[in-house]
This record gives sequence, C-alpha cells and structure tokens, in this order.
Amino acid sequence: MAKNKRGREASKRDPGFTSERYSIRALHEDRAYGLYWYAWLWKLIRPALIFLCSALLVIGMVSIGYQRVYDTFLAPVSDTEQMVTFRIDQGDSVTAIGRKLEAANLLRNRTVFRYLVEFRGLTNAMSYGNFRLSPSMNVNQIIEQLTNGSQTNERTITIVPGWTIEDIADYLVSIEALENRDEFLTLCNNVDLFVGNSYALRDAQNNNALGGRKYALEGYLAPDTYRVFVSASAESIIRTLLNQDNTLLDEVFYADHTQYYADEEGFYHEVERYKTDLGMDQIVTLASMIEKEAATKEDYARVSAVFYNRLRLGMRLESDPTATYLSGVHKLALSEAEMKDANPYNTYVVPSLPAGPICTPSQAALEAAMAPDMDYINENYLYFCATEPTSGVLVYSKTLEEHEALVAKYRPLWEEYDRQRALELQ
Repeated sequence: MAKNKRGREASKRDPGFTSERYSIRALHEDRAYGLYWYAWLWKLIRPALIFLCSALLVIGMVSIGYQRVYDTFLAPVSDTEQMVTFRIDQGDSVTAIGRKLEAANLLRNRTVFRYLVEFRGLTNAMSYGNFRLSPSMNVNQIIEQLTNGSQTNERTITIVPGWTIEDIADYLVSIEALENRDEFLTLCNNVDLFVGNSYALRDAQNNNALGGRKYALEGYLAPDTYRVFVSASAESIIRTLLNQDNTLLDEVFYADHTQYYADEEGFYHEVERYKTDLGMDQIVTLASMIEKEAATKEDYARVSAVFYNRLRLGMRLESDPTATYLSGVHKLALSEAEMKDANPYNTYVVPSLPAGPICTPSQAALEAAMAPDMDYINENYLYFCATEPTSGVLVYSKTLEEHEALVAKYRPLWEEYDRQRALELQ
C-alpha cells in the first residue's frame, strides 16, 4: 500500500511525465535519421559502395577468365627468344598456316589463330615467303609479322677467310641455310659438276693435281658476304661462292700491281717483285697455308718469303696447319706423332706443297703468295714461329739454331694455350 502511495504522490508532483522503456528499434531510428550528423552522407555513399564492390567483383571474374583464356590459347609457347625461319607457301590457307605454326611449336591453338585472323579481316593480308618468328611471340604478334610484309626471300651469309669446307658446311647448317652438311660436303667433291665455274679448279684438273685431296673444292669458295635466296640449294650456294672466287683471282692474277718508288734524285723506279713459277692452283694452296699461319698483311708477305726460300732450297715447308688438316685438330704445339703422320697434306713429310689448299684464303693471302716480302727473300729467312699465342705475333730466324732457341722459349706457352682450349671444348 505504501508503494502505490508513493507513485501517486510522484504523479501529483510532475503531471507531464510519462514512464516509457527506450527500445532497440528506436535507437536504430535515431542513429539513421536522428541525432547522428553523418546520416545524410551515408545515404549518398552506400549506393556508390554497393556499385563499386559489384563492379570490382565482375572485373575480377572477367580478368581471371581472360587470363585463363590467354594462358590456354593466346600466350607464347615458351620464353625462348631464338628466331626460327617459318615459310608460307603460295596458296596456303589460313587453316594450313595455323597447322604449320602449331607443328613448328610457334602457336598454342591453330583454331584460335584462324578465328582471330578472320575476325580482324586479315585473311587476304597474309603473304607467302619466309618469316623470322620466335616461340616467345604471342598469337597477335605472330599475326602482325605474317601480315605486315616482313617476309624475306633472301638471307645474308658470311664466309670467313681461313675457314675449311667443313667449317663452311657447319656454318650454313647453323643459320638454317642448309638442312644438313652431308649433301654440301659430297658436292664439294663433284669436280665435273663445278669445273666450269672455277679457274683454279680447272687448272688443278688440267695438271692432274686433284688426286688425294680431301675436298676438291677446298680453297675455291671465296670468303665474302653474300645475299642468297632463302630457298637456295647447296649447289646454288657453291656456284655463287665459286663465281666470286673467279672475280677474286682475276684481281690477284690479272690486275696491274706495279709499284714505283722515288730515289734521292727524284727518279722513279719499279718496285722489285718476285717472279713466281707456281701455277694458279699452287698459288691458292700456298695462300691457304699463309692464311693459317699469319695474322697481319705484313706477316702474310714474310711467311710467304720463308716458304719460297725453303722451296728454292728443296727444304720441307714444315707448316703445322698442314699436319693437322685431315684430323681437324687446332693446336700450336704438335706432337712427334702428328709431325710424322704420313698423309699427303703434311708438309713435315711431303717434300713440297701439300696435296691441295687447306682452307679458303683471303685476297691479302693470295697477293702475298704472288708477292712475298723481298727483304726476307734476299736475307734468306728460313724459319718462323709464334710467340705468345693470343698476340698473333711471329718471330723469324735465318738459322736452325736461332729457331730452336725460340721454339724452346715459347713452346710452354703454346702447350698451356692448347691445354686451356681443350678444357674449354670439353
């Protein structure tokens, strides 16, 4: 009774107050639309955030899907950047081109390639010919290459002085100018096929000098840089090199190389030139030895003089590169067995020139074979040898004693050089 009485008394004191519980719903309504100052900002941001999250979700799904499609159909086949030659033959359809690309491991999917070409309207833009492509190109890059007219029907080849027939064959295979070396090497012994293309080969045939040679065309494939058709056969390449060799021989044998000097009184005199009795094929052979032995134009003429002096005295030429020509070994310090190897090229054994050229000589070597250094001729130099192997410097001697002393001095350097090269080739 007392409790009710207190309630009635409170009511009488404040007749305007009504007791009511503050609900959760009322709290939320106040936060959304009532006292909180940022309620209006939330009304603006909330729809934008919902749209942004939805857009990011869609973009993410599309990106993941595209990446999977790209990796499966459009991406490069591999990371290797090595270029390969790809050929489109006249009349090849887009489907056939796609099949070739896939077979060459340049493309992931030939059907996607065809759809892309047709979708972009590039079907008629495809050109036939040879293209340089890489497995690191994606499908769009390949399409660009095949439709931008970048095909070429020619290639550049460079034959280096001092290369042998086998070096040339290996090089042509390495740049994909030939499929294999065997056909090329076989053709280089077909005298009847090429004798009409080479002055020096004809000279050798007329003098019955081709017997015992490893390759009949050795020495006659002129060193130079050439432009040849990509589709050129081994026979066609050989004829191109032989024809250039004829041009080279014309310049050496038939051009006017007369030189003059002025004396103290101002009178001009013709420079003395050596009158060789060697024929064209023999000059080529001698020049090939000079090419292998010397590194500078001055040494070409000096080495030539040493060889001529030895020929005049009936001495063996004893040229190291001739001793190892058949074996293909490249070294500075020959063994006793190598020097005594009885083969028709080894000038430690044969009494004069080797059976034939041992490499393709440069024009400078050919000119030196025609015009040796007259000072070295007149002073009767008979020997030479290398010094430090990587310097290319040669030293000359007039007597055997001087030569043997120099060989004893430098031979340890040659042996170490040969040992290092052998390790590098392992």
